[in-house]
Amino acid sequence: MIGLRAVLQAFTNAGVTAKTSNTDKRYIRFLNTTLLIFVVAQVPIIPLLIRLELWTQLATNLAALSIGVLGFLLHRSGRYLTAKVLIIGVMTANTAYFAALLGSTAPTHLWLVPMAVLGVLAFKPSEWNWATIMVGVTLLGFVGFELAYPELEPVIRHFTNPEEERSASRGSTVSAILLTLVLVGMMHRRFSQSETALSREKTKSDRLLRAILPDEIADELKETGTTQAVRHEDVSLLFADIVGFTPLAASMPAEEVVALLAEIFKRFDVLITDCGVEKIKTIGDAYMVAGGVPTSSADHAHRLARCACGMLETIEQFSRESGHDLQLRIGLHRGPVVAGVIGTTKFAYDMWGESVNLAARIEASGEPGRVHVSDAFRLGLEDTMEFEARGERHLKGVGLVHTHWLLHMSHRR
Repeated sequence: MIGLRAVLQAFTNAGVTAKTSNTDKRYIRFLNTTLLIFVVAQVPIIPLLIRLELWTQLATNLAALSIGVLGFLLHRSGRYLTAKVLIIGVMTANTAYFAALLGSTAPTHLWLVPMAVLGVLAFKPSEWNWATIMVGVTLLGFVGFELAYPELEPVIRHFTNPEEERSASRGSTVSAILLTLVLVGMMHRRFSQSETALSREKTKSDRLLRAILPDEIADELKETGTTQAVRHEDVSLLFADIVGFTPLAASMPAEEVVALLAEIFKRFDVLITDCGVEKIKTIGDAYMVAGGVPTSSADHAHRLARCACGMLETIEQFSRESGHDLQLRIGLHRGPVVAGVIGTTKFAYDMWGESVNLAARIEASGEPGRVHVSDAFRLGLEDTMEFEARGERHLKGVGLVHTHWLLHMSHRR
């Protein structure tokens, strides 16, 4: 039984290679399965033709089978379209031949209906012209036989009484209906597999899109195909840079550097999710986070301050575990920004404006292991956090700015 299953599977998968797309695999397997059904259907017919000594008809059936085998070989060698046309053409011609041969003694022409269904299912959308030709020829043949059927005199008579003729007629009709249902069932299975695969790919793409963009922006992009840049009047911004990473990276293999950085950022990603703020991007060993975007929140600055202190703890813990002496330099600022997605490929949610530049300058002028904040960020948070004035600092491209150190969150009043 196992051997038979292996043979059937090998026959069904003939023509499928490692480079074959999932869509093409379904069409290949469908045609191979159909050809297998055609071959199996000949098993009871050929002995009957031999018993009735219908040698011409036997030769015709054997010729059809031989052409079917040729089509299978073409299919296996990758000439899919040629194989489809050949196989469907010979099956249709064989059906029409026996319909004309038997005439009104059996409605054999009804088998042209599943042949038309086969023509619809076997061709890909890009092969619609061939599908139209094959289905059109089959349906024309069916209509012609249907109109001429009552007066179509059989070439051969192999029934001895009317009851046998009626029984054969019913058998032919039922068989044609069953074959049609089998093909429709195969079509339904193909559609079901396609829908499942499509749903699976959609889930993957949604998950990937939401990993790149904030949920609100991802939803807007999916619904409208584009996004609009939005001005936010009050956003808190964090820039963090790993101090000492550059000389460390120069002394390590590139793979280890990437793995180390990935582990640090992975921990940061978990932290910012817990804090309820938004990761914007990473540039080398720099990490940018924002609070209050794309959806505003009253406590976004407090959340980002908690995130900054958590990042210091995270890098300290990582340094102890890894044995590398790493520290973070963090800068915080608060102000208006324009945020959105630019471009049509490789989407990235980003921010622009003087507030972004100032936050980056504050980080660059800070000290390792400390959180450097602007006066604008400190305002409104004095009752919940403790700050230490640093005084005025001259920031490149900005000028004099009054800044502070944010003390650890455990030092709150």
